Amino acid sequence: MNTRNLARRAVLAVVLALLAGCMGAPSGMGQLPLAPAVNVERMYGGWYIVATIPNGFEKGMVGMYDEFSPRPDGDIREDFYVRKGGFDAPRKHYQVHDWIRPGTNNAHWRVQLFWPVNLPFLIHYVDPDYRYALFGESNRKLGWIYARTAIIDEPTYRGLLARFAAAGYDASQFRRTVQTREQIGQPGFWSDGIKAGN
Repeated sequence: MNTRNLARRAVLAVVLALLAGCMGAPSGMGQLPLAPAVNVERMYGGWYIVATIPNGFEKGMVGMYDEFSPRPDGDIREDFYVRKGGFDAPRKHYQVHDWIRPGTNNAHWRVQLFWPVNLPFLIHYVDPDYRYALFGESNRKLGWIYARTAIIDEPTYRGLLARFAAAGYDASQFRRTVQTREQIGQPGFWSDGIKAGN
């Protein structure tokens, strides 16, 4: 299977996963609470994705890194960088078009993976110093912890998970993502699909 077909299958997998999240919150659980106010300019720059709920799209990924910047049209450019299968794999780059739904205090983002499909990317929390951000969706099947550094300490990680739990997530589903070779196979890290030593 060529690289283009693999990329299409990967995109299809994430679209299907996110579309499942668009069906609404589970019974009795309401929409995911949004951060009360988000300063978009402070969201710009690089973010490491340090934890996620394991899913088919991100399996085997290491060094996941997102960078947000302003587009000329006023929307948001998202540049996603990752290696698949290990740190010796080539670094891939995907460019995505994001924008903000009006009237949400900049907390409800839309992500257009390809036209015309756009999906919700909800900011549940961002800390006052914009060091950490929690992204999710109302079905609570997908969620991500973003940080300005590749490694965060255990108390901070547990505190961020607690915020997800308070919003109706099963926090036990989250796994730390692999950002360094030393993390491969370590307890609490999602190492499925990653070659040891890579």
